[in-house]
Amino acid sequence: MARKSVLILGAGAVGSMVGNKLAREFRREIAKGEIEITVLDRSEVAVNQAGFTFVPFGYFADDDLVRPRRSYLSPRLRTFLGREFEIKDIDLGNRVVKVSGGRSFSYDYLVIATGASFDLKQVPGLERDFNSFYTSLEDAKALGRKIRSMEGGRIVVFVPKMPIACPGAPSKFTVMLDNFLRAFKDRDRFEITFLWPSPNIGPPAYNENITRNLKERGIDDVRGFKYREVDPERKVVVGEDGEYPYDLLITVPPHVGALRGLSVADEDGWVPNDKFTLQYRGPAGSYDEVYVAGDAGSKEILKMGVTAHFQAFVVGENLARDLMGIEERVYYRGHMGCPYVEESPTPASHGRATLAVWKYGVPLSPFKAARLGWKLYRMYYLVYWDTTMRGLM
Repeated sequence: MARKSVLILGAGAVGSMVGNKLAREFRREIAKGEIEITVLDRSEVAVNQAGFTFVPFGYFADDDLVRPRRSYLSPRLRTFLGREFEIKDIDLGNRVVKVSGGRSFSYDYLVIATGASFDLKQVPGLERDFNSFYTSLEDAKALGRKIRSMEGGRIVVFVPKMPIACPGAPSKFTVMLDNFLRAFKDRDRFEITFLWPSPNIGPPAYNENITRNLKERGIDDVRGFKYREVDPERKVVVGEDGEYPYDLLITVPPHVGALRGLSVADEDGWVPNDKFTLQYRGPAGSYDEVYVAGDAGSKEILKMGVTAHFQAFVVGENLARDLMGIEERVYYRGHMGCPYVEESPTPASHGRATLAVWKYGVPLSPFKAARLGWKLYRMYYLVYWDTTMRGLM
């Protein structure tokens, strides 16, 4: 029997879940040399970026959000980590992936789960005054220090364009920022402006809740904002319809796909895939043996942790069927979701949150946040490494 090989690009949430699921289900075949599963990633360390929203307010320590990748990847996987394994070329026709260190990896089945990156240059002037909780743990901590040092002033939370990872995070952060200022500063000495590039935030039920929440907090909620530039010298965000001055600018940078410039991706680096099967359908053609999931995929599919979670199980199950010669497919039904924070804890109040979930053709129902939702939301980050990343839930 010829050995079958699966190559997984990226050891983030999707790549790890798929790899660990397959390593568990085919442990006997792997031991016999009948199946080989390989994982590539340019970093030896994993960071749970979803936790960055909390970091400026001191909710998580580094150890909660950072793990060595080998600590959760199955030893049954062939794992190659480090800068020399950054993806340099993907030849779908010949089923070969080349990495920066010069090596080539062949495959029978390929999973592209390389995630997203950032491009500050899309906003003129942004590189000269950039503060964010999106880009790294260190950036999130530095932002927290700047917020704590302020005694008053104008804070602008700026989202230039879509798509972004976790589109609910910027408004969630803004609510938590307001709570923090009310608890530990004189909120009356601050003005908060929220600049958002589209008319709505999420589906109607989500948009209704967050719009009310921002209004009740006295936050200037600007929708459909079209940027021109950031002027760091004058400290203003310049839009087509006006200027917004700031003392502290907090920006969610424009996102691009991690594979920008490669033939498998579109002009912004996103790797097109079928919205149901998640198989590759892009500029290089159509390939049923290639799956794309998580933030790396089509820009039309929202990029969320819940999306990645459900897509990983669909890809893992279909790969298992491929390896067993089963033709029937399971399909991604468009499950999407976003944590909604009504209120974060302060010395005078409890936190309230919930997880809003919807899918293709099934709208999000009206929902309410709850105290238990906040506790479960926080707790999830602590069990994430030993459950989600191991492909167990």
